[in-house]
Formats: sequence, C-alpha cells, structure tokens
Amino acid sequence: MFGLFGKKKILTSRLLEGMTDIHCHLLPAVDDGAENEEEALQALRLMESVGVQRLFFTPHVMEELTANRADFLRERFDRFRATLSTSIEVRLAAEYMLDPAFAARKKEGLLTFDGTHVLVETSYLMPPLGFREILFDLQAEGYRPVLAHPERYRYMSPDDYDWLFEHEIALQLNLMSLAGTYGPSPQRRAEDLLSKSYYTFIGSDCHRRDIYERSLQHLKVTTAQLAGLKILFENNRRLAR
Repeated sequence: MFGLFGKKKILTSRLLEGMTDIHCHLLPAVDDGAENEEEALQALRLMESVGVQRLFFTPHVMEELTANRADFLRERFDRFRATLSTSIEVRLAAEYMLDPAFAARKKEGLLTFDGTHVLVETSYLMPPLGFREILFDLQAEGYRPVLAHPERYRYMSPDDYDWLFEHEIALQLNLMSLAGTYGPSPQRRAEDLLSKSYYTFIGSDCHRRDIYERSLQHLKVTTAQLAGLKILFENNRRLAR
C-alpha cells in the first residue's frame, strides 16, 4: 500500500521485476563505471536480485576515450559475456557524447539498441555547437536519437524540453534522478518531465553497486509516477525485442 504521504517504495512496488535496463556502465574497465570484472559482477547480481531481467551495457564513447571504438567495445563485451554467471541477458550499445569526435564515430558505425535508436549525451553545462542540427542529421540518416538523462543538463530550459519533445527526440529518464541521487534540481526536473509524459525510456545509469543500492532503498514514487514509469518500462521491453 502507499504510505501516509502517497508514496510507495520502488523496491516493494514490483516495478523492477522483468526490467530491461537500457543504460548502465558495467562493462569492466572501459570508462568511469565498473573498474574490473568482480565489481561488475557484484552490481549485476544485485540487479538480478531486484528483478532486472535484461540490460544494455552503454559505455561512454567520447573524444578523450580514444580506445572506445565499436570493434574494441564488441571484443570486450564478448569476452566479459563469456564469463557471466547470472541469469541477466546482456546486450551492447553505447552512450555517445556529442563532441568533435562524434562525426568520426558515426562514420565507423554506431552501437545502437536496435539498429536505429542510439543513446547520446551532452556536457552537463552547455550544449555542443550545432546541437539541434546534429540531432536533425541523425534523424535524416535513419537514426532515432535517445537523449540520456535530460533532467541533469543545467543549461536546459522548459522551452528546450518542449522543443525536444515536439521534434520527436526520445528522452531517457535516469531512475536514480527520482531518488535525488544527483541533487534536488535534477529530481524536480525529472518529476516535472515525467508528469508531462515527455520521457520515452528509462535506465539506471548504474556505475557503482553501492550508489545503485542506496538509491533504490531511498526511492519512493507516487501512484501517478508509478503509472508513468510502467509505460517507460514497457517501452524499454519493446526496444529490446
């Protein structure tokens, strides 16, 4: 039941059972996520215990991570997947920073969720030069950009969110934003965007087991938020078909 203040703990809502998580950094030793295989396995086992059924590794691809090319990440993924001892189904995509190296990465071939949907991000402080044109170009080339955690971009205004929604840029909510993990401002933005039905997908953006666990323990949602989240979870499931 929902508590006195109309919120229910996410861990008792059964929402996570069967979840497809489309954003995490648990491919070992490729970015600022899991540092080694044991650390990654501990996080995956926790995810398994709360009901996650499937997830996409989405390692950062950005100018300063020069090794993170598609072929390299596929090789690391195949190697790690062969060692896994959990029931979680794992797949590979990537989170692309829209920086000066992005055009070259695109020419090499992007790691997508399903052949068309591609996860992208920007700096938290400012958009890249020609941000909207980059998104338009992706759409013109047959991609469907998914903008990661828009609630965390400090430069974005309500008009920016309206523009993204109106131009069919899919927005991906970080579940942990609703727990206040990144501070009160991203939490308020996440709640507002969720109430407007601006989000299409959801992910944990898990980098570390302890932060993931602590966030889930603190995360409570209202009846309306739970209904909105269920739609996003279903969209995730369809994306992974």
